Amino acid sequence: MKFSGVNLLDELAREDMHELRGLIGARTFPGGSIIFTPDTEENLVFIVSRGRVRIYLAYEDKEFTLGILNPGDVYSTHSDCYVQALDDAELLLTNVRSVKRIMDTMPDFTRTMVRVLGHILKNSFLIIGGLAFKDIYTRLMEFLLAEARHSGVKREDGVLVTLDLTIEQLAQLMGATRQTVSTLLGDMARAGLVLKQARRVYLIPDMAALEKAALADS
Repeated sequence: MKFSGVNLLDELAREDMHELRGLIGARTFPGGSIIFTPDTEENLVFIVSRGRVRIYLAYEDKEFTLGILNPGDVYSTHSDCYVQALDDAELLLTNVRSVKRIMDTMPDFTRTMVRVLGHILKNSFLIIGGLAFKDIYTRLMEFLLAEARHSGVKREDGVLVTLDLTIEQLAQLMGATRQTVSTLLGDMARAGLVLKQARRVYLIPDMAALEKAALADS
């Protein structure tokens, strides 16, 4: 799911942005690698050019995913978060001093940054609220409901949801272990709430039933 609704890569590709592109350098990172950590000294702003990037917090053996950035999304290195390449990724980076010039030239840059940060902040509050008041089963049901509403495909037998996450990545998003998420998905399947159709593809036969189950467990 794309946070911003605006793809900055399209803006940068414009012919009149040639000079601006000279302020931006590219770096590639293998999938699974940690790109930045909270103690990174570089003060940079980056645009995801290729692949997906996870923004997360870590405490002892727990990780809490705040968001997953897609090509065209923008973020910074000075947010006290970890930045990880989920796939082989390429980032377009520039220093903070150059950002003002970019913002003056590309109004969409500012709007995209605000939207991404707003979504990260929203996810932060959801994580805090979930940890304080909801169990993992409820958080997982609510996540699947949100994905179904956002990008699900309606069929006669329900709503088909395709996730761009592995079970391990989904577990990281929930702040749980892979085994726990697999077990909970199995519980949902036995209850007829969510049925696995293929790898990363799930069918929700009855949205109202899943919503009722999520409310009952909250």
